[in-house]
Amino acid sequence: MKLMSTKIKYLAVLIPVLGCFLYFRCMTPYHICFKEQIQLFVYSWSYILSYFSKPAVFACLGGDFLTQFLYFKGGGAAVVTLLLVVEWWLVFLVFKRFSVKRYALLWSLLPVIVEWILFSQFSFSLAMAVSFVIVLATFILYAKNDGKRSVVTGVILIPLLYMVAGASVFLFIILAVLYDIHCRRKRYVFWAVMLALSLVIPFLVRHGYLLTLKQAYFYPYPDVKHALSLVTLASVVLLFVCFKRLRGQNSGILYFAVSIALLGSVLIAGLVKTTDMKNEHLFGIMVESYHKNWDQVLEIAEKADLQNPVATCYTNIALSQKSLLGERFMDFYQPFSSGLVPVAYNKQWLALFTVNDAYFHIGAMDMAQHGALLGMVASPKQRSARMLERLVEINMAIDDMPATDKYKRMLESTLFHKVKPDMLKNIPRQGIFREDLIHKSSDVKTLLELLVESDPDNIPAVNYLLCFHLLNKNIPAFFKTYTSYFKGKYESVPKNYAEALLIYFAATNSTMKEVAEYGIHSEIIKSFREYTQLYEDTEGILNPVQEKFPNTYWLFYHFAVVKNEE
Repeated sequence: MKLMSTKIKYLAVLIPVLGCFLYFRCMTPYHICFKEQIQLFVYSWSYILSYFSKPAVFACLGGDFLTQFLYFKGGGAAVVTLLLVVEWWLVFLVFKRFSVKRYALLWSLLPVIVEWILFSQFSFSLAMAVSFVIVLATFILYAKNDGKRSVVTGVILIPLLYMVAGASVFLFIILAVLYDIHCRRKRYVFWAVMLALSLVIPFLVRHGYLLTLKQAYFYPYPDVKHALSLVTLASVVLLFVCFKRLRGQNSGILYFAVSIALLGSVLIAGLVKTTDMKNEHLFGIMVESYHKNWDQVLEIAEKADLQNPVATCYTNIALSQKSLLGERFMDFYQPFSSGLVPVAYNKQWLALFTVNDAYFHIGAMDMAQHGALLGMVASPKQRSARMLERLVEINMAIDDMPATDKYKRMLESTLFHKVKPDMLKNIPRQGIFREDLIHKSSDVKTLLELLVESDPDNIPAVNYLLCFHLLNKNIPAFFKTYTSYFKGKYESVPKNYAEALLIYFAATNSTMKEVAEYGIHSEIIKSFREYTQLYEDTEGILNPVQEKFPNTYWLFYHFAVVKNEE
């Protein structure tokens, strides 16, 4: 019987731990990996000392140190799982201090489940989890002291904990007061002093830390929602203190089954509510693009069918890198030209963060560098390993060696982003104009024309200019660009380009001899005749045309309309 009880305990621990690892490894691996890409941890004293400019020094330092291991999918899942296991163990020890007996291990899982749910959100950082761990460990050490020493220690710990762990200090105060009540101590003056210190210190130091009043009281948490695990633990401990029977010798299979069902329901409902698979697919496209795994980018794009300009931007980059842009770009959602080359002035930081990628891969190095710096500033912590690597690539491409060496030195002080020889292979060398040219950053058309005119062999830029005209339904400009820069470079005409050429020929009443000069496949010409006949017979009704001719440029040309993308 005792052996069976031991096996049940091992299973009670193993199942949640394994489930947690598999969730972060298989369900949301890209959420985890992308958190690392917007973070930069540099092994230098000046960088480490910069953490002292804000409260929660050790929480943020420890969290950012661990974040660098999220670079790997398996490593990220392991780090997050390990953190949650440590929290589970510490909460269990806290419950023991409050004389919680049977099922303490089970109920100590509740705050950890809340933290697990929070981790599934992109905005939750490891610094918040480390802050929770610091406060739990501090309270356990504090509770071991009795009498007057705990009074002195408690008063000293308030400012120290705020500096080390930030807003989690409020959880420490709640636990300390509840522990005194549990031990039947009535130290009202001590409680009042601790509460006053916790309220006054953030207010007094907020200017020195350059924080708003709200930030001073919540740092490193953005708001109460991100600190829900702390609130949950405080609430559960309060219940244990108020209702002593809850921590007694509860027994029976019914109690155990109800407890498991309740915890499981909280976990499942929370994960269903907070797990955003659309964002997971979007981050997947972005992470695989960072690693230049273009086949996987297209695989995710096909599976997810995201109607998002950022996702479309990376899908088009992948198609361009695979020399399939003219063949397949109508197979995916195209929000006109905003999904081709994004405009830097966008309200969402994610679009600002990624604006450099399209420019880099078509060789527009000045705009790519502008986008990379803008992305660095727009990212949540203004530190990004991904942007730093891109700045190395850009300055290498334009032969700016002093700038390249500066950024390379920074990367050499990281754990996983040291510059490797293969990182600098196949860097585009276009975009270096012979004379200074001025154009608006939002004028994508002029930029693409300058790139193509400067280097007609810049095939990625040629393809982007052709697609830009098509997405704006400017068929004459497309025909002129195609004839000048693309015609004759490939044995067969890409499918979507051929469809657009046939629209031009039909509009200009071109002869079959003129059509034959462009080498359009006879099957596409036959399909165009059938499409035209169907379009006329149905008097321009979308459904029958879309059913028979999906993913064609003809469908886009006739039916796509501009919508407010915000």
